[in-house]
Order: sequence, then C-alpha cells, then structure tokens
Amino acid sequence: MNGLSGSAVTAAEAVGFVNGMTTISATAAIEYPLIDTETFHIDGRDSAVEKAVQQLLEALGMNEGEHTAKTPERVARAWREMLWGYGEVPEDHLDTDFPAPADPGLVVMHGISFASTCAHHLLPFSGRATVAYRPSPGQRVVGISKLARLFHGYAARLQIQERIGHQVAAGIMRKLNPSGAMCLITARHDCMRLRGVCEPHAETTTEARNGSWMDHDITLVHRLHLASP
Repeated sequence: MNGLSGSAVTAAEAVGFVNGMTTISATAAIEYPLIDTETFHIDGRDSAVEKAVQQLLEALGMNEGEHTAKTPERVARAWREMLWGYGEVPEDHLDTDFPAPADPGLVVMHGISFASTCAHHLLPFSGRATVAYRPSPGQRVVGISKLARLFHGYAARLQIQERIGHQVAAGIMRKLNPSGAMCLITARHDCMRLRGVCEPHAETTTEARNGSWMDHDITLVHRLHLASP
C-alpha cells in the first residue's frame, strides 16, 4: 500500500495472498487494545477540571483579566463535550441490524468527517475516514448510520489515529462477524502543525484491516477514500 502508514498488522506473516485474495488474520499482533467496554462519565468532574485549568494558567503566568476570568469554566465544558465517547460502548451501535440479501456485497461508508484529541499532546487532530465491511453470506447487515456512530464513539476520546482504526475494524468483526472489515483514516495533527516539525499541510493516512479481502475490493475502498473531500 504505497503512501500509507500505520498498517493494522505488525507482522509480515499475518498476510497471505491466495488467488487475488488478501487474508489478514483478525488475531494478528496489534499493540493497541481493540475492544474497550469500559465507560465513565466526566459529568460532575467540572470543578476539579476548572481548578486544574486555573492552576495551569497561573503556572504559565497568564492573566488576561476578563478574557481568562471564565476560561477554567469554558475549558471544563469543552473537554466534557469533546470526550463524550467515554460515556458509551461504541460497538453497541452495531446492535441495530437488518436481514441482508443473499449476496450483500461490499458496504463502504466514506467521507466521514471527524475531530479527535491526541492523547500525547492533548491537541486536536481531524480529517476524514472510510469504514468498510463485507457481510458474510447469511449474516445480517447493520444500519449504515451506525458505522459513523461507531467511528465517532471511538474518536471522541483521547486517541491516537492508528488506534481508532483498529478499534473500529475489530468492533465490526466482533459484532457482525463479516468476511472482512476495514477502516482508513486521513488526518492533520495540530501537534505537528503548531509545534515540533511545524508541518501545517502534512497529512497522515492509516489503514486497519481484518479478515479476508479480495484485492479489487481493497483497491475500491482506497479509491473511494481518496475521492472523499
């Protein structure tokens, strides 16, 4: 996959090519936790967050009068809004499913816009995502909006880009038992744009792929992802 980084598999032996089919073991060694069923609500923590933000402002020597007087309150509210994903199990969205045709074919949702928060620097990263799966014969299909809800549930947390893709693909495999599941993400990271290397236009594309895939399906998913605005 030229031009892609962050492949879902970390060992070459996890990949095999048979008659044009790419097979990636769903149990391939991945360094990130795939399934996250632990939830917690940050509601009720505002006072502690406000205190921490106030201490941060004081440590930085920042006092802009009325401009920062309510900053701790605003920041606490913003974090509560940005991290809402911790209050749910994203895979639960996949419980809404429907009977599938005898041969349902490939299901691809592309052009998913998102924003997340980097776990390393607490800075935003944002971009677009594509989620795809091929239902197994006789299996049910999920309501298509649920693919976006699954993705956003994992994105609305402290994250790294690679892990979101792994969690989304693994969640689909676990809940729907399809032939294969894939998640492509392209994003710009403020931790690269505003500091360090200072590359304001650099984009990072990652791929997470589980199950069995025909090469032409992989190509189609990538083309749809690249065509998304």
